[in-house]
Amino acid sequence: MEVMNEKEIKIVKNSTIYEIRLAFASGEKEEYKKEEILEMLDKIALAKEQE
Repeated sequence: MEVMNEKEIKIVKNSTIYEIRLAFASGEKEEYKKEEILEMLDKIALAKEQE
């Protein structure tokens, strides 16, 4: 197993944050309830596990 360096970890974190931002920006709603946000985050996490 390859260990990531600090720069690679930062890139992964930033890309994950950007993916989450895009998920909300591309959504049809202007405001989300807490439950909706958690559901979207769960979907993103599950999709990442499939990669």
